Order: sequence, then structure tokens, then C-alpha cells
Amino acid sequence: MPEPKIVDKPSEDLASLGALILDLKAPVVEVTVLEDRAHVVRRGVVDLHGGITRLRVRGVAPVLADKTLCASVVQAGQKTTDTTREQIKDVRVKRARLVLGEDKPEQRRALEAELEQQQRVLEAQRARHEQLRGEQAALDGVADVTVTDIGVDVSYGEAAPEAWLQLLAQISGQEEAVRNQRLALEFDIAEQEQLIQRLRTRMAVTATVSDAAAAEVIVEVWAAAAGHYTVQVDYVVPGACWRPYHRAQLVELVQGKEPLLHFASEGCVWQNTGEDWTDVQFIFSTERPSLGMEPPPLSTEVLHAQRKSEVLVVEAREQEVQTTGLGVAPKQRTAELPGIDDGGEALKLRSTTKASVPGDGRPHRVPLMAFTSPTSIESVLMPELAEAVVLKSSHVNRSQLPILAGPVDLVREGGFVGRSSLLFIAPGENFAIGWGPDGAVRVQRSVELAKEDRGVMSSWVTQAHVVKVKISNLAAQERTVHVTERVPVSEIEKLRIEVDTAATSDKQKPDSNGFVHWRLELPAFGRKTLELRYLVRKHGDVVGI
Repeated sequence: MPEPKIVDKPSEDLASLGALILDLKAPVVEVTVLEDRAHVVRRGVVDLHGGITRLRVRGVAPVLADKTLCASVVQAGQKTTDTTREQIKDVRVKRARLVLGEDKPEQRRALEAELEQQQRVLEAQRARHEQLRGEQAALDGVADVTVTDIGVDVSYGEAAPEAWLQLLAQISGQEEAVRNQRLALEFDIAEQEQLIQRLRTRMAVTATVSDAAAAEVIVEVWAAAAGHYTVQVDYVVPGACWRPYHRAQLVELVQGKEPLLHFASEGCVWQNTGEDWTDVQFIFSTERPSLGMEPPPLSTEVLHAQRKSEVLVVEAREQEVQTTGLGVAPKQRTAELPGIDDGGEALKLRSTTKASVPGDGRPHRVPLMAFTSPTSIESVLMPELAEAVVLKSSHVNRSQLPILAGPVDLVREGGFVGRSSLLFIAPGENFAIGWGPDGAVRVQRSVELAKEDRGVMSSWVTQAHVVKVKISNLAAQERTVHVTERVPVSEIEKLRIEVDTAATSDKQKPDSNGFVHWRLELPAFGRKTLELRYLVRKHGDVVGI
């Protein structure tokens, strides 16, 4: 198949204009990737003569937004342009479609002639097939008539077995020959149909114009004097996005000591813009220009008055305890005043090295930052959420950049162990990572509800709740487990929840949020049981719990 070439008739003949046309090699040098688009910067150096020169930049993205296309020129060795010495008179984009070459019609005519010839062959084969089917049906009829005549002759006492046997053998031989011819012809017809289908496929490919497009930017530059100039072209393209991706690795330098955390953040980039970004500087922005600014919707709220119920209905709900994080790492005090928190400000993160991202629509990772932090390890158990002991590591973000919310690949002991996720972590803030359950520890949790007890001459009802957590260590090493259970917290006076510390393991008391904590030492191959007992007291007019 001939090579594709650009076939496009420009709206104006640039060669007929008085200005000189030069090809400008302006590769992509910087890309700012946003949530759903990208800002591309191309830059090239060219020698210009005095007057107007037209520059052509080939290979730009055909999907670029025309209204975002702009250009600038500055003389080499200068930082800012002077409109009295150099100016951009015009900048525009010219697009073309990729089609096949001039020999395409001849190839199609040859395929059409071959297709017509093969169709005639197929028609002849089908006609012969129908003829053979008719001959076979006729021989079947002759055989039936012959068998009937033999029966009639036998009924009249006539017998000629040798003649009958010879006649039936002759009819059977003719029928077998016709059947073999028909079967062989059916295979030939199937092969002929496949050949015709391949010819039609080739014709369809030849007749189809490629959907691929090419584009180039035409820049009209005016210079007061000849010299060495730098030309920059900027535009915004859709079809590009990025998301943060992280990698956490625990490294144990000394056996038995706390390991170190190697943490790396990357920007995962997708782009299918029609151009390749090769060896460019990436800037990842958290701005979201697609959201825009809209006023909040206004709606009417209708207030209704109703009589207060004599029965107090109580509902239990799950509520997550909101915190501002794990806090920041301790640092030295200085005489400087603290800065303003900019956690809600849009960020621009530069990649540490240049990278290449082809326009194939696949994910490509670009390094953003990396740091190493000391780590404290502990085993955590929250049996109400999961009956498993989870390994938890705590560390500090020692980078100058924040850790953006995103997935985290977990690497431990030289191998991939799972994937987790993180929320926004500011520089210098403490954060924790879960590394999955400890397979050597087994947990079983049970809840027992006692019968409700109504006191004599009392309007209060009491019910005891007993939570038992059984933990077994199947390993030959000791385990220290931080166990957390919770007790419901009441917000009304007619419902009281009290922890029975005397019947609770280690006489632990809940904190203000209702959490009860134990630090449990598990010996090798040992087992222990924790028990939490609390009383729920409710008034007689309280229902729903």
C-alpha cells in the first residue's frame, strides 16, 4: 500500500505572497498539564532578515484550540521584546487530512475488475451446483420407481434377480458420482466466497480516507534588522490529563530496628492530542478551569408547625470523627511570624527531570518528588471494622512539596504487597500508611446483649452490652497490638451510656469520642481475651433503640 501523504489545497497560495517562507524547528519544550487539558509551549531559534518573514511550524496538534494560539519573538540575548525592533504580525493554524497517493484510483480499478471476474466464476459454480442437485433428486426418484416396479413384478410371479441387481447398482453408481461432484463443488464455492470477501475488504480499505489529520502553524514575523531570534508558540489542547500517583517502600537497614520509608510521587499523564511530547519539562497544575464560577442555586423552603410528640424517638447513626490530620513534625522556634496557610491554593508542581509522553492515550509516569523519612511501626486492631491486625507506619512528609491525594503502591521486603490511598498531606505534616493484615494473628469478636432490666418503681430501663475480643498469636515472635473499641455516645439526657470499668479489661475508660484503647502484649504462640462492658440506660418514653 502506498505511503500516506498530505493532500490539501490551502486557502491561499503562500508562495505567491511576497514574504519568505521558512520552516521553523520549534520542538515542544514545556507542557503544563491540567485536569482535562494542557498548555503546550514550543520554542525555536531562526535567523531572520529585515522585514516580514513567514515561519512554518510543522507537526502541531490538530486539536489545538484556535483562540488560544499565540506567538512571541525576541532577539537572542534579550529577555523582553521591543515592538519597535520585532513584532508578531499574524499567527494561524492550517490543517490537512491524510489520504492515499495518486495511484489509488488505478489500484481500485484493478480490484473492481478482479472482483467482477470472481463473481462470474461464483455464479457459474452456483448454477452447476443447482444442476447437480437436480440430477441427484432425479436419480433418487428413478431408484424409488425401480424398487416399486420390482415389487410389482414379484407380485405377478416374475423373477429376474440378476437384472434387478445390475439395474440398482447402475443407479447407485450414478447417484454416488453426482453426490461427490456436488460436495466437491460446495467446497469450491466456500473458497470462492472467501476470496470475494477479501477483495471487498481490500476495496473498502482503498476507498476509505484516513481520519488522521495534520496541522501546522504559520507565524508572520516582522523584524527591523537581520539577526538571531527566538520564536515561541503557545496553545492549549484538549485530550490530556494527569493524576497524582505515589510509591511507598519500607527499607529495613538494621534487623530489629525501625525501618525507613522511601516515598516517591509521580504525575501520571494521559494524552492523545496527535503530537508527541519528547524530552519536555512538565508542570502539573491543580487548577480546574472547567468548573468556572456559578452562583449558588436559590430555592424556597416551607416551614411547617406540628405538635410535639409525647414519645422521644432515638436513632443510632454512624459518625466519623473528623480531624485535621496527625499534626506537624516538631521544629525549632524562631523569631519569625508564622505564614498564612495556603492549603487551599492552586499548586503548580514541576517535574524533577524532563520526560517523554507519546500521544498514544496510555498512562505515563513522570517523577515529581521523593524523600526518605524515619518510621515508627505499630500493629493496630479495630475489630468492629475488621477482624484483622493491620501493620501501620507513621512518618513525616520531609519534602518541600505537598503529597496530593491519590493511590499509593506499597513495596515491602523487595516486593509489591498492595495498594492504598492518601489524602492531602502538607509539607512537614505527619501521616500514616496501612500495610495490610498480619497473617500470624487471628481475631474473633462477639457481642452479647443482656436482658433488659426495669427497676421497681423506676421509669428507667437498663441493658448490658458485653463485647469480647479474642486474639491469638500463631508466630514465634512477640506481638504488641494497639486495640481500639468504641462505645456509643449519647446526645440526649434521657439516654445514658456508662462503661462498667470494673468488668472491663484493665479498667480502661473511653475518651470524649467514645473510644477505648488497650496496648496488648502477645507472647509467642499466646492468646488473650479483652472484654468491654457498658450499660445503656434509657427512659421509659424513649423508643427506637
